[in-house]
Amino acid sequence: MCGISGALGRVISPEVARAMVESQHHRGPDDNGVFQHPDLPLTLCHNRLSILDTSPAGRQPMTSPDGQVVMVFNGEVYNYRELRSELPAFPYKGSSDSEVVLAAYLEWGEACVERFIGMFAVAIWDGRRKVLFCARDRLGIKPFHYSLDGGGFTFGSEVKAIQASGVRLSPDEKTWAQYLVHGYYDHGPSTFFSGVRVLPAGCTVTVPLDDVAGHRIHRYWDLPKRAEHFVDLGEDEAADHLLTLIDDAVRLRLRSDVPLGVNLSGGLDSASLMTAVDRVSSDQGALETFTASFADPTYDEADWANRVPHERPWTRNIQRLDAAQVFPLSTEAVYHQEAPFGGIATLGYHNLHGLAKEKGVTVLLEGQGVDELLGGYRYFLPHHLLDLKESGSSELLQQEVEALGKDRSAVEAEMARIAQGVERNVYQDGTSHLRPGCVSPGIADLAGEKPEFPAPFSDRLRNVLFRDLTHTKLPRVLRMNDRLSMAFSRELREPYLDHRIVEFAFQLKGSFKIRNGASKWLLRHAMRDRLPAEVGQTPKRAVVTPQREWLQGPLAGQAGALLSSPEFTGRGWFDAGTVAREYQSFTQIGGDNTFFVWQWINTELWLQEWG
Repeated sequence: MCGISGALGRVISPEVARAMVESQHHRGPDDNGVFQHPDLPLTLCHNRLSILDTSPAGRQPMTSPDGQVVMVFNGEVYNYRELRSELPAFPYKGSSDSEVVLAAYLEWGEACVERFIGMFAVAIWDGRRKVLFCARDRLGIKPFHYSLDGGGFTFGSEVKAIQASGVRLSPDEKTWAQYLVHGYYDHGPSTFFSGVRVLPAGCTVTVPLDDVAGHRIHRYWDLPKRAEHFVDLGEDEAADHLLTLIDDAVRLRLRSDVPLGVNLSGGLDSASLMTAVDRVSSDQGALETFTASFADPTYDEADWANRVPHERPWTRNIQRLDAAQVFPLSTEAVYHQEAPFGGIATLGYHNLHGLAKEKGVTVLLEGQGVDELLGGYRYFLPHHLLDLKESGSSELLQQEVEALGKDRSAVEAEMARIAQGVERNVYQDGTSHLRPGCVSPGIADLAGEKPEFPAPFSDRLRNVLFRDLTHTKLPRVLRMNDRLSMAFSRELREPYLDHRIVEFAFQLKGSFKIRNGASKWLLRHAMRDRLPAEVGQTPKRAVVTPQREWLQGPLAGQAGALLSSPEFTGRGWFDAGTVAREYQSFTQIGGDNTFFVWQWINTELWLQEWG
């Protein structure tokens, strides 16, 4: 796990190159390096966080034996040992996965990325072809930003490196408008900075030296094609296969030459991950686990996490966030995030990785992604029921409707709206979360119509899961997780986002995901012998942080002062009077959703840092 940056087509001075490196020091404090071509406008920079082969043999930028190919790499290719056995001719100097990535490119060219199991962003200068080849992993776990300002192609793991190169940054008001009006962010290649874009997940970009503006983006991983047809498996057979995939994904992600731990909550996904680590780990020492919690006992997950069974000894580390930390920590977080972030939940996890650093644990596994693969949120249910209705599965439909109980009328109303193409834009807990009327017309007009996302599958459920996986939810979560972990130089690994698990999940029919009103049914079924019912069968909790209570209580004064400050009211982005009325209503009358309040806070904090 590292930080990469560089430029092609621009002359970068050694001093500026060092500034680019320094801007990402937190991503890789163990070592750094710069390559500048003696005759061409090419700079490659690297910050190293040593994980596999901590010796100097893993130093980057890394050069091919003939000196023609130079690489900077961020992330992990977990199957590097298996790939290395296929590439015995390369003159390896050490045992890092980075050398294997370089060897793979020399052997298989741009198609090498199709053989990788991992999370990565890589930039490779190929002097034989006079092109810069860059790639990002299939799910976009590792970041890759680029800009064409300044007459060249400038890139970085974080926008800070692009700024350090001399590219001037300003807010992209259209992106901000879509966030404030429609609630979408990280849903496409644009960023909150004008002229800075992200390379889409599962894509490569080839940048010719003689035509930087003519760069070519290629999608090498197409999930709809990989998972077009449903698999024909029985319940137990599917559950066994899922367990096999999870155990192997975890086995690969336990490869590390530095201390490793697990981020553990009390939920099904995290508990299932913990049991897999417990089963496949060969290390008999105590395993460090980390749980983010809150000073409010209503949202304290420590007791839930304690119920997860294990054979291997493990040491519990609990980091509790209290209300007094929120605003000071938010200022720190917005610098690292470079974009709006998910409120108090994100701050809790930000702090958690600071604790991991204090404990000397460099690598952490986390259970992200199951909700987007197996229908974890309540708003997926109407889509599944419509699939059953439209496919003529009347018996299954009746079974699901009966399981709804008191929620039946609300779900059926939502089914009718979806069938008519008027699906509500709601939060993951089903509540209304936006206040577009508070946005000034000058900004709101830039938002345009609500974005439409691809629907490549033959059923509604997979289409809405695909939307969340590739556009509306997971991309922003992965961006936030990358920044909060790398702020403390910690590597965060996501076993459930192994592309083999993702492809299998999208080959499953909806009844394997939602059954008898329960979400993530196949994972619950697969874990029936590994987890007690109080963990494996407990319904997903919709709200897991005290953000509402804190913003209506101990944080109300600070939030109100920020939202009535001359800076906020004078920017012209919001109708200050409408904001004041909505905020007063929120604090005095109440409400279930705080997203719109955090939007306003996020926006002001970002503009103070980056605007």
